[in-house]
Amino acid sequence: MDYHPTASDIPLIPKFGMRMRLPADMTHIAYYGRGPWENYPDRKRSAFIGCYEMPLSDYQTDYVRPQDNGNRCDVCWFEIGSEKQRIRIDGNQPLCIRAWDYGEEDLEGVRHPQDITRGRFVNLNIDLNIHGVGGIDTWGPVL
Repeated sequence: MDYHPTASDIPLIPKFGMRMRLPADMTHIAYYGRGPWENYPDRKRSAFIGCYEMPLSDYQTDYVRPQDNGNRCDVCWFEIGSEKQRIRIDGNQPLCIRAWDYGEEDLEGVRHPQDITRGRFVNLNIDLNIHGVGGIDTWGPVL
C-alpha cells in the first residue's frame, strides 16, 4: 500500500495500515518485536525487543474504561493461529500490530470491559505507523 497526499493541509492521520477479521479460534500469538506488554511509538522504552508468545487474552489490555489497547511496536514478524491454522506476517520494515477478540465498533457506548461483546472473530490491525498516546510520537508533535 502506498500513500501520496496531493495536498499539504490534510487532517492528521491517526494510523496507516490495514485491518482484517480472522476466525475466533485464532487466539495463539507469537511475535518478534517490543513486548511483552503493550507499547506505542511514544511509550516503548520499557518494552524490549525480543520473541514473545502468549494467548490473545494476555495480548489485549483491558482498561477500566474500554479503549484502544494492546498495540505492539517494532514488530518484524507476527504469527497468530489455532491448532488447525496459522497466519504469519513478515514486515519489510518494523510494524505496529494489534489484535482483539472484538471490533472497534464494539467499544461504542461500552463503559466496562465485561460489557464488550467478545469472541465472534479476531480483529487484527497491521499498521506501518500509528499515533502515540501522549501527543509526541514518530509522526511529529501535535501543535
